[in-house]
Amino acid sequence: KTKIAASHEHAYTLEEVADMMEKLPEPARTICTLAAFTGLSRSELRGLKWEDYNGDSIKVQRKVVGKFIGAPKTDAREGDIHIIPPVRKMLAKYKIDFPPFGDGWIFRGIKGGPLNLDDVSRRTIPHHINGAWFGWHSFRRGLGTRLNEAGVDDKDIQMVLRHADVSTTMAYYVKPNQEAAKRGLKKLSDAMQ
Repeated sequence: KTKIAASHEHAYTLEEVADMMEKLPEPARTICTLAAFTGLSRSELRGLKWEDYNGDSIKVQRKVVGKFIGAPKTDAREGDIHIIPPVRKMLAKYKIDFPPFGDGWIFRGIKGGPLNLDDVSRRTIPHHINGAWFGWHSFRRGLGTRLNEAGVDDKDIQMVLRHADVSTTMAYYVKPNQEAAKRGLKKLSDAMQ
C-alpha cells in the first residue's frame, strides 16, 4: 500500500531516467525514454504507430486501453510532440532493430498488435532497476517537474504535457522542490537587503 501511494506522487528524476536508459533491455528502454522526454501516457505510448512520427515530432492520433483503440483523451492531447535529438537517435536505432510490420505499431507485441505495457512494467522493468518502479505516470510528473525547475513557463509546460488547463499541470504534474524554494527565498532576502 505504501508503494502504491508513493507511485501516485512520484516524479522520476533525471538520474532515475538515466539509470533506466542504462539498465533496461529493449523495448522497455526506448519506451521509458520516450515517456520520460515526451510526457506521453501509457495509453498514448501503446497507440503509437510509425506513421505518427515524422523524424522530428509525434502526432498523437490514438490511445490504446486494453483492447480498446480510441481517440486521445482530450483535444489538447492531440498536439504535436517535439522529439529531442538524443531520443530521435534512439528511435532510429530502435526502428532498425524492431522494423515495422503489420499495422505499424511502434511498440508491438509478438503477434504484431500493440505491446501490453502492463506486462512490461510488471515483468521486465522492476527486475532491471532493483524494484525502483513507480509507474508510467511518474514520467509525466517528472517531465513537468524538471521543466519547472529549468525555469520553463507554466503555459509552456502545459503545452508540452498537452493539458487543456494550466491548473491541472501545476496542481498535479509539477512537484514541489524544497531546495528550489530555499533558493527563491534567499533571492528574495538578498533583494530586500
